[in-house]
Amino acid sequence: MSAWYLIAGTARLRRCPEVESILHELRDLRGDEFEVITIDVVPNAIELTFRGGSEFTDAGADELDAILGSLGRYATEPAVFTGDYDGELRVVPVDPADGSPATCGIPVLGIVR
Repeated sequence: MSAWYLIAGTARLRRCPEVESILHELRDLRGDEFEVITIDVVPNAIELTFRGGSEFTDAGADELDAILGSLGRYATEPAVFTGDYDGELRVVPVDPADGSPATCGIPVLGIVR
């Protein structure tokens, strides 16, 4: 079974190849049915606005939520994407506190004390 999924939100992210890869994945997800808009806000950071709607299966909606949630490692501050899937509220946190912070392509070799 599939249902219409509308989702929207804005998040500030560090600019790096890993984020660009996720944004590319979002752009390819459903073509013109979703807007992926980025604006440079400060050096090495962007503001992402993601919005749109399309038909998804439950698994497809979960996959989209997971892709958006994976941006949390690169977020400069907490954000939330909200949506409506088949009449039910969906909330996707984009939280830098979830998991370990990403290094944006910079290898972490150890801690110097």
